[in-house]
Parts: sequence; C-alpha cells; structure tokens
Amino acid sequence: MTNPSIFMRNNFKKLLFLLLLFPIKTYAQSPVLSLEDALQTALKNNFGIKTAQNDVQIAKNNAVKSNAGFSPIINLIATETPSFGYLNQQLSNGTEVSRTNLSNNLNAGVQLSMTLYDGKRMYLELDRLKELQTLGEVNYRLRAEQLVFDVMRTYYNILRQQDLYKGLAEQIDLYEERFRLAQIRLEVGKGNQLDVLQAQADLNVQKTQLLRQKQAIQIAKLQLNQLMTNADNFNFEVKDSLQVGKIYNLEELKNQAKNQNLNVVQLQKLVGISMLNAKEFATLLKPRLTLNSGFTVGRQDNSAGLFLVNQNGGLNAGVTLNYPIYDGGNIRRQIGNAQIEIESNKLRIQQLQADLVNSLVISFQNYQNSLEILRGEEDNMQIAKQSIVIAMERFRLSRSTVLELKQIQQTYETAVVRAVSAKADAKNAEVEMLRLSGGLLRNN
Repeated sequence: MTNPSIFMRNNFKKLLFLLLLFPIKTYAQSPVLSLEDALQTALKNNFGIKTAQNDVQIAKNNAVKSNAGFSPIINLIATETPSFGYLNQQLSNGTEVSRTNLSNNLNAGVQLSMTLYDGKRMYLELDRLKELQTLGEVNYRLRAEQLVFDVMRTYYNILRQQDLYKGLAEQIDLYEERFRLAQIRLEVGKGNQLDVLQAQADLNVQKTQLLRQKQAIQIAKLQLNQLMTNADNFNFEVKDSLQVGKIYNLEELKNQAKNQNLNVVQLQKLVGISMLNAKEFATLLKPRLTLNSGFTVGRQDNSAGLFLVNQNGGLNAGVTLNYPIYDGGNIRRQIGNAQIEIESNKLRIQQLQADLVNSLVISFQNYQNSLEILRGEEDNMQIAKQSIVIAMERFRLSRSTVLELKQIQQTYETAVVRAVSAKADAKNAEVEMLRLSGGLLRNN
C-alpha cells in the first residue's frame, strides 16, 4: 500500500510546479485593446492631430496659382453721392436762378489689373506655396510620429506592469503555501510561532504590493486613454505580449536617420523655402509690367442749374512699368539675409544628423545590452524557480529554516522584476531606434 505522506508529497510537488509554470490569471473579462486599435483611435481622436490636419488643408488651399499672382484682379467700384443745397445763379443773359437744389452723383465701373511680367516671381511664389504645403505635411507627420511614440511607450508600459502583476500573483501563491507549511510544522511540533507570524507578515506585504501593482496598471491605462482622447472607454484589457529580439543593422539605421528622420526632412524643406525666398527677392531687381484696364459710367442729376442731367462713360486701358532704380540697398540686403539663412539651415541639418547618429548608437547599444541582460535574467529566473520548488520541499521536511526559504523567495522576486524590466527596456530602446531612424510610422 502506498504511503499517504509520500503520495501527498508527490502531488504537492506536481501542483507547485504547475503553479510556477502556469500562474492563475486574475483579470476579469473585458474588451481587449490591441496596439493597432490604440494607435488608430489616438490618430483619429487626438486634438493635436486634428489641428495639424487643418494646418495641412490651409496650406493646400493656399498653394494655387491665383494666390501666387497669376490671375487677374477684377473689381467692381460704384459710388452714389446725393446732396441737398441752395442754388443762386446770375447768368450773362440776365437770367437769375434762386432755389434749393437736389443733386445726385452716381459713378460705377469695372477695373482690371493683371501682371504681365515680374521676373518670374509668380512662378517662384507658386513653388514656395507648394513647398509650404509639403512642410505642413511633414509637420503633421512629426506630430503623428510623436503621438505614435507616446502611445507605444504607454502601451508597452501597461504590458510591463501586467507582467509584474502576474509575477506578484504567482509569488503570493508561494507565500500562502509557505504560511500553510509553517502552520503545519507548528501543529506537529517541528516549527515555532515566530515562523508562522513571519510568514503571515510576508504574505500581507505581498498582498499590499499586489494592490499597488494593480493601481499602477490602472494609472498606465488612464495615461493611454488620455492619449487616445477616449474618455468613454476606461474598461479595457491589454493582452498582447512584449516581443523583442529582432535584429537590426546599425549602419542601415544611421543612413535612414540622416535622410528619413522627419526632423531632418523638415529642415531640408526649410532650406528649399529659403532658396526660393532668395530667388524671389532677386526678382525685385527686375522690371515689373502690369496691365490696367477699366470701364466706367457716371451720371449727375440736378434739380436746378444749367445742366439737369450729365452722363459719361468709356473704356480705358494702359500698361504700367515699374523698375527699381535705387532703394538704399534694401533688396540686396534681403537677398543676402536669405543666403545666410540657407547656410544656417544647412549647418542645422549637419548638426542634427550628427546628434541623431550619436543618439542612435546609444539606443542601439541599449537594445543589444538589454537583450543580453534579458537572456541572463530569464536563466536566473528559471534557476530561482527550480530552487523554490526544492526549498519548499526541504522546508516541509524541516530540513531548512524559514529564513533560508525567504531568501530564496526574495531571489526569485528580484529575478522576475529584473527579467520584466530588461524586456521592457529592450522594447523601449527598439521604439526609440525606430523613431530616430524615421521608421516608426513606416512600421505601424
């Protein structure tokens, strides 16, 4: 017949081993929010993104020929001036007129003005407006990239906090088992009351930490909800897992950072706009030819006087030439300032590219180091997990003290925290690398 104590001991070891491998899930069933859904919701609802979209639309509306001066300007002008006065006239033929006078002057006309030649400034202005439209789109992408970066970091922080929660929940099972074993040892005369009290105190501490960890998860969710601007949905679960280990080529990332980073692209657009500004200022030194034309009609009505009705009308047309002779050097000074601005923006690009490469190398090293640390910490966690199984059995058989068991439990707790932190650090470094290289929006 099988010894009952041996049967119970074997079953206990199997149960404890399963608990360590498959910790019990403690989350209630709630709608699952994936990272993709979080990003789409944030990009759709965020007020800053909506403002940036409006700025892009304004720049698009401005980038048309009529705004650059290609279209003629036609205005309708009309005035009417009634008046009341007293008229006293003595004519050479002896006629005398003395009466009150009601008069009305009406003038109306259509005027046209069109630039015939301005040194191709209109074409340069149209190009500048189109560059401003492109710059607006880059600014929108910059804001979207920052929002994506913030959402991803916050989402991954939730996963990190949940992993820590799972680790604490698993450890509570171990602390409860330790407390139960301490009570059994006391009952059979192999333990003492101090071990029971210490086990109870440590169990209470773990439960308090679990509550605090649950609060940390809620805070992280609120932060994500704030980024999504989704005040109506606070009850969601994040059940993805942190996936790390992808291999990146540092030289490729450097090249991408120099050419595809949105801050670099933004400065390149500013250089292009500065060059167009310099060319536009240069056209001010050239002659400007403008066509002016109009059709006017007028009518004057008087209740007294020699002319009771006076009407006129006609068409006029002419060309105006404007050629600058001297302006105190203002135009050339504007051209010189524009050239200086071009050189300054080029220097800013070089400085930015150097800073990006340095930051990228740091993030790449952080990523590689975090992966290496993660591999070591996961090994340590598995070793500590196996040590707990052995230590629990030794404690049950009164072959070890409560202090030894507590130290092994603390070692396992530390290993869990370090493994979770290493994985989160690796993921954050990966996201930072993608942002610096300009690939964050391409990969999401």
